[in-house]
Amino acid sequence: MRVAPSKRRRRLEENRDEENKLRMDMIHTESHFNFVKMHLLSHFSNHIRQCGNIPMYSTEFGELAHKEQIKDGWRRSNKNDDEGQILHSYGRQHAIRMRPLNLNSLRRRRANLGDDVLGYLDKTTSTVSTPAPRGRILKGRRDNVSDVLDFCKVLGISLDRICLELIRYSRHNLPTEHRLPEEPAILQLLPVELLTQLEIPVLAFQESDVYDIHRARCTGTHRFRNQESPNDWVWVHAAREEMYGALRGCLPAKLVALFKIKDCSQDTVRRLAGVQMLSPVNSGQPSDIHSLVTVQLGEDAREFTLVDIGTILALAHLIPEGDRRWLVNSRINLRTFNEIY
Repeated sequence: MRVAPSKRRRRLEENRDEENKLRMDMIHTESHFNFVKMHLLSHFSNHIRQCGNIPMYSTEFGELAHKEQIKDGWRRSNKNDDEGQILHSYGRQHAIRMRPLNLNSLRRRRANLGDDVLGYLDKTTSTVSTPAPRGRILKGRRDNVSDVLDFCKVLGISLDRICLELIRYSRHNLPTEHRLPEEPAILQLLPVELLTQLEIPVLAFQESDVYDIHRARCTGTHRFRNQESPNDWVWVHAAREEMYGALRGCLPAKLVALFKIKDCSQDTVRRLAGVQMLSPVNSGQPSDIHSLVTVQLGEDAREFTLVDIGTILALAHLIPEGDRRWLVNSRINLRTFNEIY
């Protein structure tokens, strides 16, 4: 039986509508948008308040690359067969820039380079200005702490634990002649200044003299901006670069305290941070499912570890996974994506 063209078209449209309806029902019932890319959007507002704009989603890098790779090459061409000339120009510039890097790498490996090459390297590297390192700044002094005893009361940590951590820090990080006293009776009376904020200068991605300022806050029981008290996550340089897999010697930690302690016998002041360190799961290898590293708070983890504030590198961003575990968010910005992973 022959079907009229109009009836055939109507059947095709009905079948198409039914397929679209089934497809949309499947999307709504099975996806739930429960995947990392969508979940990260809920964390961007806090990151912007702490660190400013999110460079990973900025168009600035693409615009600069378009100017350097395409526009500059087009202006230098004779406008005939410009595609080939643009590619040749950019490739030549890239090769010229790579040559000093390769030669410097060979020199560090003690390769046999000629005197003319070494002189060229010395001349080119001496013209590159190294930015002056910026120091970390502690802010937000609290008036209810004057010595180690007050420090223990405010944090709710036993005096024995504080003394043990101060002694451990002194033995592992200070030369013998500059160590803190180890008698508890003297330690508990050392002057202490408790603070609530640490400003960490972090070199901007692909920049040599532009810094972003990460403001790590640790207010204890004090509320911040009428919200719950923050104890921010930070990156701590904890070991050699080959340790902890993709984390490359760094570990995330929660800030517990920021303070200055003065050794009156030597008239020296130490700027320290109390942190609770996390440890990587699976030796710091990214998961095959979501490509993120999982960290955890072990049952035997110390509640309070002292580190120098110079070992705190930047703010960290962790995604709760439950059961004292977190996912390390490597996609919050390009700097973290390139340096931590």
